[in-house]
Formats: sequence, structure tokens, C-alpha cells
Amino acid sequence: MQHHHRFAKPQDNFKMCLENGVIPDAAMIHAARKRRQKAREQGEFIPVEEPKEEKSKKRTVQEDGDGDGSDEDDDRIDMSAITGAKEREERREQFYAVQREDSDAEDSDVETKEWENQQIRKGVTGAQLVSAQQESVISQYLIGTSFSQTFQNKSAPLLDDQQRVGADGASDYRALSTAALLEKAYAASSGIRLAGTGGTSKRSHAPSGSGGIGLLTKTTDPKPTGPRMPQQILAQLTERHRTTAELNRKHDEDIKQISHDIQLLRMDHLSCEQKAPVAAAKYRFYQEFRCYVSDLVECLNEKVPLVTALEQRALTLLGKHSAMLIERRRQDMRDQVKEVSDANKPVKRVGPEDQERVRRAAEREGRRTRRRRDREKSETSDSHFDGMSSDDEIPDMEAARYRSALQAIELEAREVFADAAEEYGEVAGILARFEQWRQHDMPAYSDAYVSLCLPKILAPLIRLEHVSWNPLTVDALVELENERWYRTVAQYGCSATTEATLAADPDVRLLPTLVEKIFLPKLTALVEQYWDPLSTTQTFRLVRLLKRFVRDYPSLKGTCKPLRVLFQAILDKLKQSIDNDVFIPIFPKQAQEAKSSFFQRQFCSGLKLLRNITSWQGILADAALKELAIGSLLNRYLLNGMRVCSPVDAIAKASTIVYTLPRVWLTPGASVVQSMDQFISMLRHLQSQLDPALPPNGELAEQIRKILTSLHVVSASSAVS
Repeated sequence: MQHHHRFAKPQDNFKMCLENGVIPDAAMIHAARKRRQKAREQGEFIPVEEPKEEKSKKRTVQEDGDGDGSDEDDDRIDMSAITGAKEREERREQFYAVQREDSDAEDSDVETKEWENQQIRKGVTGAQLVSAQQESVISQYLIGTSFSQTFQNKSAPLLDDQQRVGADGASDYRALSTAALLEKAYAASSGIRLAGTGGTSKRSHAPSGSGGIGLLTKTTDPKPTGPRMPQQILAQLTERHRTTAELNRKHDEDIKQISHDIQLLRMDHLSCEQKAPVAAAKYRFYQEFRCYVSDLVECLNEKVPLVTALEQRALTLLGKHSAMLIERRRQDMRDQVKEVSDANKPVKRVGPEDQERVRRAAEREGRRTRRRRDREKSETSDSHFDGMSSDDEIPDMEAARYRSALQAIELEAREVFADAAEEYGEVAGILARFEQWRQHDMPAYSDAYVSLCLPKILAPLIRLEHVSWNPLTVDALVELENERWYRTVAQYGCSATTEATLAADPDVRLLPTLVEKIFLPKLTALVEQYWDPLSTTQTFRLVRLLKRFVRDYPSLKGTCKPLRVLFQAILDKLKQSIDNDVFIPIFPKQAQEAKSSFFQRQFCSGLKLLRNITSWQGILADAALKELAIGSLLNRYLLNGMRVCSPVDAIAKASTIVYTLPRVWLTPGASVVQSMDQFISMLRHLQSQLDPALPPNGELAEQIRKILTSLHVVSASSAVS
């Protein structure tokens, strides 16, 4: 009778039903679950070999309310995987423990061996070690050879050829000397070591019939395998001696260089100790000067806007005064044109405008009368022509108001730096401080570009002294060389004794730079706002001042930007004067006598402007002046007036015009003569109208020939004939 475990899977109806393909009902499934739950609670063995059910078999009945919590419908958990992982973890820990023990043992062995080697080196000399090493190598070699021979004898049936080779080798070993035997032993031990350690050296493959000795000695190690020979030792010692000598020589050179450097450092140290007081004094000086410069810059930043405002006020006042005189002259010209044009018209009722024009005419005639009396007192009335004088007279009340305004500006200018010390508010004080820097450390003075900064520092002070400066008036015609600031600047840094040192002085161009940066822009503003090109006095003063600047300051060349701006302003003002101030009325010849006064005055005004334009010759470009004088003024205005004059008057005016032109313009073949074709044609026309039978006409014809001769139109011989 077969014995079954009580928890073995019973061969009941449930299994039979499953094998027969019958679908179990809910009661059968519930009974099976209860049986399994009971087995789990008892803790007995549950067979794990139960075959898995097919996945196609599904539950058809839901678990009842008091389910046993089993998960038999799912795949069972394979516990063997967990057990295997745990075993592997245990084996890994054991392996690490053994490895740590081995490493500790190896460390202790290494320390023990090191201690033994130290003790051996203390008791055994190097020669004894070498001899013992050689004996050990030979003994190992002989033992290995005898062992290989014994092994070959035991395998005689198979290794007859090898045995013969071994016997021959043994006989050869007995015949060799100790040195040769030692060399072979070293070679053999080296070959064995290389083969055993699996190094990078490769053995040559011997044929199958060769002996074991060939396999051990055939290596490709480039190092010597035997003991060193005397020649090798001598060569190595020689090379080592040479290397040591070279190294010794290099060390000697290094010692010499280091000694030299040490000596230099000692000298530098002594020099620094000697220069320390000087450096300390220089440091204190620069700290004090730095504070001074900071205070100076702060002071100038506060005062410069005040200086600029005062300059603008003075310039505006001068501009208004000049504009008033110019506008009055132009209004007088318009009034006279109106009077001449209304002379033949019937008298109309006088209106407010006519009353104002009458008042202006009375004032104009009064000014002319006073100028005529002044000329009579100075006995210059005979050489004067009406229209040549400048009408710049103003009433006494307006003149007093104008002067008081300028004086108020000058008083305010004096108070700008009243609260500043001398070294901050005067040119002499500032230059004295910078002179100390020049004398204290000239290289640092040059490296700091002080020569470029000084004009900017001194400019506000100099501009303030010349806030109402106007070289176009009589009162302001003062030489700059006589002013105190000019002498102070000229004497600044005058320590040069030779021409070379003077050329190397960085402040040699201080005065020209000040003139360029301060006075040329000032003159440009005066030309634009104050200068009247019809005023001969103002023009000649301005021409004289610019000629002196160009002569005394060679840096004022054509490349100077402020100078070019000034010249352009002069040319523009001359063009404006030609367009607005020149008016020559054209009347028929029969009416010329009655209206000759106004005509002559306007023509003389044009001649005066021509003279003022030609006075710039040598300063402005000749091409621009020729265009203004000949092309715009002579050909457009003066010639038209000369055509309606009598021959006597026209020839006199032509002589005046030629006399006014610069002599350099009248050279043979000059462009001016070529541009005066209309003027020459008019003279030839006048010459053809003269009757040579009349005595006065002969003198007029002679004057015309002289004019043409001066223009190089006719030769001097023909003029004499």
C-alpha cells in the first residue's frame, strides 16, 4: 500500500474533474481554497512541485465575503531567486574579508622583507652581495640544466635527439670558464624571467626539434644579459665622469651668476637706502600737488560757467551796438533812395512814416556836419570824399549807457576770483606751483603732458581779463605784450641755455597755444557780431593785429583750425557787405548833375569797400579776394556807375580803382588783368570818345594810357609816343 503525505495533493474528484476537462463549480473551488488555507495555518510542508495552471483557465466565481486572502490566481513567487541572491551576498562578503586579510598579510610580509634587507645590507658588503648573487644564478642554472637533462633521460624513447643535444650541452658547460658560465646563466635566467612574467619581450619560436636551452636564451631584450666587462665599466665611468664634470661646470657658472646677482642686489639695496629720503620727499610733494590740482580743478569747474556767461553778455552788448550802427546806415541809404525817387513827384500829405524819415534825415545831416567840422579842424577836408567816412557817431546818452554796461561787466569779472587764493585765481600763482614741479621732477612733468594742460588751466583766467576786449575800437588797441599775464607766461620755464635745450622744452609753445586757443576764437566772434567791413578803421586794425599774430607766432599756419575758421568768417562778412551795403543808383546823364551828391557818396562807399577788401591781400587767399573785389564789386557795381559818369569823372574813378588794387595783382599775365576785360573795354571806349584837338582831352588821354600801361595792356614806349 502506497503511503501518502497528508498534505500531498489528493487524488480526489477535483483533480479528476480537471483532467477530464470538466469545469469546476464554485463549491469545488471554494473547498480547494479552504484546504490550502488550512495547510498554511498549520505551518506544514506545502509542495511546490504543483504544476501551474494554464493561463486560459480563469475564475468564474467571485471570492466570498470572508476570503482567505490567497493569491493563487496569480503566478507564484519564486523564492529560490531571493535565496540565491542572499547566498551570493554572503559569498561576496567572505571574499572581501579574505582579500583584506591577504592584503594585511602582504603588507606585513613587505615590511618584514624590508627589515630583513636592511639588516642584510648592514652586515654584508656590496662585493659579497654580488658574489653571492652570481653563485646563486650559476647554481640555479646548473640545477635547471640537470633537471632538464634528467627529464630528457626519462623520456628517451620520445626525445632521442633532445637527449643528444642536452648531453652535448652538459659537456660544453663543463668545458666553459666561470665567466662564460655566468654569462650563460644570466642569459638563461633573463629569458626564463621574461617568459614567465608575460612581459612585452617576445621569444623567437624555435623549431620542434630544438632543445629547451634554445627556447630559454633566444630573447629580444636590448639590455646586456651578462655581467659587465671592464671595457663597458670603463666606458660607463668615463661617460659618468664627463656628465659629472659638465654638471659641475654648469653649477660653477650658476654660482658665479648667483654671486653676481647677489652683488647687484646689494648695490641696489644700498642705492635704495640712499634714495629713500629723496623718494619720501618726492612722495610727499606729489601728494601735496595732487591735492592742489584737485582743488584747482574744482575751483575752475565752478568759475568757468561764470566766465562764459560774462563773455556772452559782453559779446551780445557789442553785437547790438554794431548792429544798430549798420542798420542805421542802411536805413539812411533807403531814405535817400526814397527822397531821390520822390523828388519829381507831387507833394503828398505827410504821414507818420514821413515824419520819422524827416527826423532820421535831420540826425543824418547833423552827424555829417559835425564830421565836416572835425575835418576842417584837422585840415583834411581837401583830400576827403563824401562817403568815405564811417557814420559811427551815437548820441551822448546812448554812448554813456553803452560804456556803463561794459564797465558793469568788467566789475563783475573782477569779482569772479575774488574769493580764491592767489595760487588758484591768478596766472602768476598757478604758474609758480607748476614751476616747482618742473624743477623738482622734469621727466615726470613731461610724461604727465602738463604742457598740453596748461593752456586749458590758464584760459579761464586770461579770458576773464579780456572779457570786454575789442581790438576794433580805439580804447582796446593795447598791445598784448604789455600785459602782465603775457610777461609771466613768457618767462615761465626760462631755464634753457642753448638752442637745442630750448627746442626740447615742452613749454616752448605755450604762448602760441594760448593765442591760438583764446584770442583767435575771440576774434572770430567779434568778426561775426561786431566788425563792419565798410569801416576802414576797424578793418585796418584787424588786419594789423592778424599780421602781427602771423609774424610773431609761426605756429599760426594754414593748418591751424581756429585760424581757418577766422578767415572763413572774414570772407563771409565781406560777401554780406557787398550784397547789403553797396548800392549805386543809375540815373540818366541829363539828370546826373542834379543827383550827383547821392551818387558820388554811394560810389565812394563802394570804393571804400574795395579798398578794405584789397587790404587783406597777403593774409587771405588771393583767389577768394580777387573774386570778391573784381568779380563781385568792380564788374557788378562800380563799372555800371562809371558808365553814366562824365569822361573826366569816369577817368578819375578808374585811376582811383587801379591805384587801390595791390601791385602784385597787376603783374604781366596775372589772372586779375584777364578778369578786368570789361574795365579795359570801358577805358578804350572813353579814349575813343575824346577829341584830341581839345587841350583838356590830351591830359585825359594821357591818364587813360597810364592806366592801361599799369594794367600791362599797352607797352610803355607806345604810351610815351
